[in-house]
Amino acid sequence: MRVKYILSAAVIVLFAQVVLGGMIAPAARYPHAGDTLRGSETPSLQDTADTAGQPAAARPTRRELRREARAAREQARRNAAFNALSQQERDSLFSAQVDSLIARKADSLDMHADSLRIARDSMAADTMRRDTVKKPRPAGAFLDDPISGKNTDSLVYDVRNKLVYIYNQGDVTYQNSNLKADFMRIDMNSKLVHAYGKPDSLDGKPIITKPEFSDGSASYQMDTITYNLDSKKAKIKGVATQQGDGWLVGGSVKKMPDNTINIENGKYTTCDETDHPHFYLAMTKAKVIPGKKVITGPAYLVMEDVPIYFLGIPEGFFPISSGPKSGLLMPTYGEEYSKGFFLRDLGYYFTLGDYADLAVRGGIYTLGSWEASAASRYIKRYKYSGSFNMEFSNVKTGEKGEPDYIKQNNFRVQWTHSQDPKANPGSTFSASVNFATSGYSKYSATNLNDILATQTNSSISYSKSWTGTPFSLSANMAISQNSQNQTLSITLPTVVFNVSRFYPFKRKEKVGKDRWYEKISMQYTGKMTNSVTTTESEIFSKKTVDNMKNGIEHSIPVSASFNLFNYINITPSANYTEKWYFKKVEYQWNPVTNQTDTLPTNYGFYRLYNYNFSVSSSTTLYGMYDFTKKRRDRKIQAIRHTITPTVGFSYAPDFSDPKYGYYLTRQTDSTGRFTTYSPYAVNAYGVPSSGRSMSMTFSLSQNLEMKVLSKRDTSGVKKIKLIDELRASGSYNFLADSMRLSTISLSFRTTLFKNFGINLSATLDPYRVSPQGIRYDKLFFPGRITSTGWSFGYTFKSREDKSTPAMNDITSIPPEYQNPFYDPYGQMDPVLRRQYMAQSYYDFSLPWNFGFNYAVNYSVSYVNNGTTGYRKNVTQTLGFNGSINLTPKTGITFQGGYDLKTNKLTTSSVSITRDLHCWQMSFSWIPFGYHKSWSFNIGVKAASLSDLKYDKSQSMYDNLY
Repeated sequence: MRVKYILSAAVIVLFAQVVLGGMIAPAARYPHAGDTLRGSETPSLQDTADTAGQPAAARPTRRELRREARAAREQARRNAAFNALSQQERDSLFSAQVDSLIARKADSLDMHADSLRIARDSMAADTMRRDTVKKPRPAGAFLDDPISGKNTDSLVYDVRNKLVYIYNQGDVTYQNSNLKADFMRIDMNSKLVHAYGKPDSLDGKPIITKPEFSDGSASYQMDTITYNLDSKKAKIKGVATQQGDGWLVGGSVKKMPDNTINIENGKYTTCDETDHPHFYLAMTKAKVIPGKKVITGPAYLVMEDVPIYFLGIPEGFFPISSGPKSGLLMPTYGEEYSKGFFLRDLGYYFTLGDYADLAVRGGIYTLGSWEASAASRYIKRYKYSGSFNMEFSNVKTGEKGEPDYIKQNNFRVQWTHSQDPKANPGSTFSASVNFATSGYSKYSATNLNDILATQTNSSISYSKSWTGTPFSLSANMAISQNSQNQTLSITLPTVVFNVSRFYPFKRKEKVGKDRWYEKISMQYTGKMTNSVTTTESEIFSKKTVDNMKNGIEHSIPVSASFNLFNYINITPSANYTEKWYFKKVEYQWNPVTNQTDTLPTNYGFYRLYNYNFSVSSSTTLYGMYDFTKKRRDRKIQAIRHTITPTVGFSYAPDFSDPKYGYYLTRQTDSTGRFTTYSPYAVNAYGVPSSGRSMSMTFSLSQNLEMKVLSKRDTSGVKKIKLIDELRASGSYNFLADSMRLSTISLSFRTTLFKNFGINLSATLDPYRVSPQGIRYDKLFFPGRITSTGWSFGYTFKSREDKSTPAMNDITSIPPEYQNPFYDPYGQMDPVLRRQYMAQSYYDFSLPWNFGFNYAVNYSVSYVNNGTTGYRKNVTQTLGFNGSINLTPKTGITFQGGYDLKTNKLTTSSVSITRDLHCWQMSFSWIPFGYHKSWSFNIGVKAASLSDLKYDKSQSMYDNLY
């Protein structure tokens, strides 16, 4: 009976499993997403058969089944949307956010975590079983590179519409592009980024922040922007972007993929207040090629919101490249009373490769004068650099036949060259040439420095040393020119070959102390020169060639140094000098004309030599007074006095002895008086001295130092030099007939404080002079000062910063920045460069500075005045320059001098400069003197609009009439 009941229960359970078991199978409980989208909730017969052999599970309620089915369908829909994304999108920032959003949505539907995991596992397994024909086609990559970004407020993702919202100080970077804005919207479907600012306040004033966009080196500031991440095109409203030293402001702008910009209703200005510029060029349309040029359609000037239509242009072209480009150089215009109206500095600029350039300019005057110039610069890094400038002017003033008529040609040649020390170690070449005709500074110069220059010097030098040897070679060519008397002193060339000190008897392997002969040293110096002094009109004449002084000189000094009693240094020496000359000039008395005739020059090879011997001794004596014996905390710790006496003896034979043949005699007048002369005196290195000499030389040098307490020094004390050097020297010739004592030379040098010192030198004559101006053999003490000189200068300034050269900083203006357009090969930063674009940059951050220099010279000349026998000559010069700011934007610079002999000011100038933000105004005035003139200038600071200016001046040449 029991068995019967058991069998009946088994049959009932088996029947229920067959009929109802599929409804609780796993496939039915978690259907696949594709099946759910087709609405199939009933299992197939195949599924039922497959599960028939599985054990029975607890039957859920009908409500639970419906809830699980709804959750499965929602999960399937979300996973289908997720599978439609590309792999790049899945791996990007949004994939993690999609998962988190789905998880949060599932939680809101009260789904269990394990149910979601099982459903996703089932979904993945079923996806692998789906037919490939029905599988969605994977989308391409969303972007080529990932987007990175940050913000300070919130980042909102709209996954359904594929939109991203960024709030407050958003900063998004994609490839080389960067966008910063307080609001951004990124559309994933269209790949468009839209950004704009938000209301804010600055210093209590309401403002609207602006997005900032940069693409490579180009940067933009605008009101709104819509940017396509795919095509890299942008539509911009209210853009402001810096191009070179100017700003482009556009109402409506299109940015193209190559970064060119098309502008409608735009502005071009060099004023950095782009919201409301002080001036601008209003452009109806324009195209900008970054780093190259701006091309505009019809445009006109607007100043302080006032349009100036008559200054309009039908089209324009503005170069904005950072490097050099060939192009036209704009002229300046004006009027000079003596030359008429002028058009100056019109020319063309050529770029000669990467290492050189050339600027050719010219100018004409309505009264017949004209000028031309060529200037070139060259530079090769780590090799050399230099510049070459040549100017020519044809000056014509006045009417022909009138006393004031002037017609002359003037020219100037300037060349500078320097070699990098690393380019060729052991060898250097340099040049500094400044040669001009005497009339250039008077009639052709256009700046004050050239006008006032009366002495110019030029030199070209080369030197070579051989490493590891004592040999060295140097060569130099020099020209000194005086524009007042038109004289020229020319040296073409001077060559010096030198063998530095060596010890010929020193042993190669030293054993023990040096022997006395090992201390003997030798040197050799060989010199060759050719020089002449002439005038501009005779420089190419035969007379100049005949007057040239040349020769070769060899000098071999031999010396040694010994120590005596450990305190006295003894230095014996001998010197041999030989001169080679190639001409001599003799003189002969002519009884017919009763004067001395110069005989024709004799050319040949002439050898002259001389020698002398000397010995000197020196020692050093110290004396010190210690103030700390009683108290250790005294401010002055000690004073030390150092004395260095030197005594020497020298001997030289009489080379006027006839056996040498260096001197001859000639008659000087009809009374039969004769004099001695040397026919070789016309050569470069002179002749050996006449008369035997045995003299004693002496000198006394001393200095005074003080040691004081100092908290700044790590040792606690500091040394101060009270007297750097006080020196007296002279000589006494034992073989002289009379007046054996030489003049006494005195020198004094001290430093009062940092960068300020005093140098004083003087010469004392110990012998008396007759009223007829003749010295005679009678000593008197302390002697007569025959010459002395003293000079000093100092600069007072309100700051030490020299980082920015400026016209009003008298200590920091390098010569190259005297040219306001100096920019070698476009390497200067545009912001820094615009500071030099006015006539000169004025640094208003320097409140004041002042500098002066003073020099006094005293000398006597012996004359027959019937009283003292000599005349005193005193010259004093005082120069000064400086600057002072009257207001934060107005400054004055001045320079000049004072003649203490005539009690009059020398040529002086005053300049007033006013900073007008993006403009600068200046007025320069030379109030008196031959160079009396004035000039007024107002113009834009920036180089790109440097021709937008107004000049008015009165030339110094007007003072000729």
